Amino acid sequence: MEIRKVKANENVKDDIGKIALERGPLVYCAEFSDNSGLTGNLLLPENVNLNAEFRPDLLNGVMTLKGSAKAVIISEDKQSVSTRTQDFLAIPYFARSNRGVGEMKVWFPTKIINIDLRSE
Repeated sequence: MEIRKVKANENVKDDIGKIALERGPLVYCAEFSDNSGLTGNLLLPENVNLNAEFRPDLLNGVMTLKGSAKAVIISEDKQSVSTRTQDFLAIPYFARSNRGVGEMKVWFPTKIINIDLRSE
């Protein structure tokens, strides 16, 4: 089955410029446990290359979507921002929240438009 990158409806302001991943009738999500502990910092360019891979050892056996993503990294001193390429793994949405409490994401930005700077 083809992996589809679905663009968000532009009427949903929080999802403008984002994509979701589908394979067949299933929506996929990224969870913290598969993506270096975070998902809120992930960027998936529209041309990202993803492959479907069955993982019998994961969640009693699920088809995953595997590839590379960009991760936005904030320096330890909180004075600079960079990106790095890291492994990316998405699981079917129905199998989420079975491995502890942490971040999960369905809609992924495709590019950096703005950064929200906050003081503590």
